[in-house]
Amino acid sequence: MRILAFDCAGAQCAAALTVGGRVAAARRIAADRGHAQFLVPLLIELLEEAGLGFSDIDRFAVTTGPGSFTGIRVALAAAHGLALGTGRPIVGVTVFEALATAAVESGIAAPRLLVAIDSRRAEQFVQMFDETGAASGEPAMLAPQAVAGWAGPGPLAIIGSAAATLAPHLAMSLENPATSWGMDVDPAIVARLAETRDTGAAPAPFYLRAPDAIPAKAR
Repeated sequence: MRILAFDCAGAQCAAALTVGGRVAAARRIAADRGHAQFLVPLLIELLEEAGLGFSDIDRFAVTTGPGSFTGIRVALAAAHGLALGTGRPIVGVTVFEALATAAVESGIAAPRLLVAIDSRRAEQFVQMFDETGAASGEPAMLAPQAVAGWAGPGPLAIIGSAAATLAPHLAMSLENPATSWGMDVDPAIVARLAETRDTGAAPAPFYLRAPDAIPAKAR
C-alpha cells in the first residue's frame, strides 16, 4: 500500500511517502506559519523523488490536531482536495496518537506517558497514554498547575511541544526527563497508523478550544 501522510499541525510542514510500510521519501520544512504556501510544493517534490503521482497513492493520511488552527485547516483542505481528485480515502490521526507512538518506539521507559502540546495560550493540550502507546484517558486543555492533579500519582514520561513548560509542575513524577522533551510529529508514523485503520467518514479537525477567528455566518 502506498500512503502519503502529512502534518501541518505544529511548527513544521512535513510529509512522508510509505510503500509497503517502508519510507520511500520524506520532506520537512520548519514553519510556524506559511503552511498553505509550503505544503503542496513539498508534496509534489516528494512524489517526484519517488517517481509517482497523486493518482498512484492508495490512501492519504493527515494529522487532525490539536495544534495550529490554520495549519490543521490547510492540511485537511489539501487532503480533501487530493481525495476528491483521485477517489482515494483519507485517514485522520491525532497529534497525541502520533507523538505517543513515536515516544514508545524511541524507548522512553515509564509506566505512563503524558503527551503535552503547546496551545500558545495559558492552558496546554494534554492526554495520557500507557506504556504501549494506547490512550488511557480523554484529552484535556489545562493550566500547567492543574496537570499534576489531573495526571494523578506515579512516575511518568512527558513529551511534546509543551513538555518543558509542564515539567516543573511534574518534577517529582518524571522518569528519564532528559529523554522526554519536545518531539515533532513524524509523518511516517502517521502513515503507519493510518495503514491499519478503517476508511469511513472523512476526518474533521480535532480542536480542544474554539478557533480565535469565527466566520461571520457562524457568529
